[in-house]
Amino acid sequence: MNPRIDISLTRHVPAAVIRSGIQRVFVNRLKRARNHVRHVVIISPWITAANLPSSPFSMLLKMIRSRRLAAYIITRRPRNSAHLEALERLKLCPTVELVYNDNVHAKIYAATGPSPHGFAVLGSANLTAASLELYEIGLLIIGVGPGSAIVKDLADFGLRHLRTRPETEVVKKIDARSLRNVI
Repeated sequence: MNPRIDISLTRHVPAAVIRSGIQRVFVNRLKRARNHVRHVVIISPWITAANLPSSPFSMLLKMIRSRRLAAYIITRRPRNSAHLEALERLKLCPTVELVYNDNVHAKIYAATGPSPHGFAVLGSANLTAASLELYEIGLLIIGVGPGSAIVKDLADFGLRHLRTRPETEVVKKIDARSLRNVI
């Protein structure tokens, strides 16, 4: 028996297709949300840090630090120096939780917050410098109306599902004393 998918809720979800610069769109929306975002969840098998201050990785890390924002980063164990370097930079941030799961293939960028400040991007782009040059696509979902439930579900995929899998390893926890908001 094939389960039926109920798409009635998604017919009126504010959303947009992103054809390039997926990480930039996420970072720019995070900037605009100011202090309304409760936490971010980033799921990306591969992460690299461009050394430019204007790179999405650098801007994201700067916002997480300056806003003392809880950030849950779920990725694979590093297999190259670029991935390792990015993860070492993330480990230095007290409000970052770093989680390894070698079965991760999803790419989700979610920011939870009260309507209309929550949003998520579901797409093909890893959080890497190289993905800025590739043909990537993503779907931006705004957390208003039915979009709020979708944003929550995407964040919960990381927070409630991936973090609890037996093959998951939490390699760095958040220092709760350093947070502005706690989930």
